[in-house]
Amino acid sequence: MPADNLVARWTRATFLGWSLGFLLILVCIAVSSGVGLGDTQFPIGLGMGLGVGLIQRRLIAERTGTSAGWLPATALGLTAPFVAHDISKLLGLPVPYSLAASIVAGGLVVGVLQWRILRRHSSRAARWIVASLLGWTLASSTVVLNDKVMPRIPGIVGALIFIAVILVGGIILGAITGLVLPQVLASDSGVATQR
Repeated sequence: MPADNLVARWTRATFLGWSLGFLLILVCIAVSSGVGLGDTQFPIGLGMGLGVGLIQRRLIAERTGTSAGWLPATALGLTAPFVAHDISKLLGLPVPYSLAASIVAGGLVVGVLQWRILRRHSSRAARWIVASLLGWTLASSTVVLNDKVMPRIPGIVGALIFIAVILVGGIILGAITGLVLPQVLASDSGVATQR
């Protein structure tokens, strides 16, 4: 598969996963509220991590022969900072909450967990950690853009603009990580990889 085709397919898959993740966030919030955990942040990381990981794993399996661990690495990695915040709040520790910062931290954890999978297939897998961190960081900028820059537009039009800006994050994440993925998964030409 040519690298440019992989970049396009990865970007599309990540965008679809991000869009699914947005819907899964709403489902996770509804479920957590239903069981009495309504004032927690972990459903945000869990929903988005599940959506992105679920859709990306097909392409990973196609390129590496397996997708084992990709979904949990993505979901748990992105959820971890949100859980840390929820636990600190439960313990009465004054840690300020930032959605964008939690996504950035989650992007780093996701990158490390996914690197552990990719290193079995490539000696260049460490690049993935940087790509993941950068991709999730730039994707999280859509949150900052909506909160700090975009004018407040009331009603359905404002809601649709807000959602559209957030969904652009999936394209950003897919494009950034997609540019690095072909480098990571290119044949090592006999270079031994870690198993």
